[in-house]
Amino acid sequence: MEKIAIEDIGAGRFRVEGQLNFATVTRALETSRGLFAKEQAIRLDLSGVTATDSAGLALLVEWVIRARQGKCQLTYSHVPQQILAIARISDVDTMLPTAE
Repeated sequence: MEKIAIEDIGAGRFRVEGQLNFATVTRALETSRGLFAKEQAIRLDLSGVTATDSAGLALLVEWVIRARQGKCQLTYSHVPQQILAIARISDVDTMLPTAE
């Protein structure tokens, strides 16, 4: 079974670890609902992501949409190159709020 974890490291900061792909994104989305619910600003560190695919990108876009709907500021750090490449090809790279 492929693994994904979202660790709350305090003050609206979270670290995503494991594989972010078709097999894990549903679980990651479900986990994030409870973790992100009361935050007004979220910083997601993706340095622990070991593998990803287009489903991982779709999840990042979904988190952006949900954050905007909830009037929450969301920032990604250490976005895997694979996700950035898929985002560029898909012409959605400007949708990912990143800060390195």
